[in-house]
Amino acid sequence: MTDDLDMGAVLNEVTFDETIRACIEAGNDLAMICHRVELVEAAAKVIETLPNPVIHDALTRIEAAKKKMKPPHEWSLERFQEIDGQIWDLRVSTLGEERAKILSVEDGKRSPVETY
Repeated sequence: MTDDLDMGAVLNEVTFDETIRACIEAGNDLAMICHRVELVEAAAKVIETLPNPVIHDALTRIEAAKKKMKPPHEWSLERFQEIDGQIWDLRVSTLGEERAKILSVEDGKRSPVETY
């Protein structure tokens, strides 16, 4: 699994297509795109152009990893709110109440997660 592939530190050096292609060919089975979700479809198109053995091997490793994982809890808004509350409590205990209220300088625009 890669780190975020749509960050400037990567894309200032090579194109997005080159980044996606190189990460999968290097043996990463999962390419993370964290902030600009509109790039997910572009990444899928690049991955579709890779040789079948590369894609097959990655999918085989992902399937093996998934078999070892415990299935996720069934989704519910109540459970989400409970986990969100626990995360908030951890943020407050780490940063203090005043600092916990402050979002990033982009006020949540940097990451969709920050607006939840």
